[in-house]
Amino acid sequence: MPQCLKCQSRRVSSGMIVTPHGNGLVVFRPQGLRFFSVSAFGGTELAVQAFACLDCGLVWSSTPPERLATFIKKHCDESQALPPDPEQKA
Repeated sequence: MPQCLKCQSRRVSSGMIVTPHGNGLVVFRPQGLRFFSVSAFGGTELAVQAFACLDCGLVWSSTPPERLATFIKKHCDESQALPPDPEQKA
């Protein structure tokens, strides 16, 4: 299971980085986006500043966590967008 590079949390959502309108805006689109979901950008906007590791090539940016959580609740199938909760018993 992936781990956050910043805080080591395992609550990591898989998705894609896309430019929805070709206008330079870059968003993170979580996996599990509902087919008929309507949103302005189809994801949460990424910060303008990004970083890249010169040794391994990893590239990263950020998005406000509260906006990401709200987007997932409103537009995604949470069972696909969120990792399983290790605290929740089957």
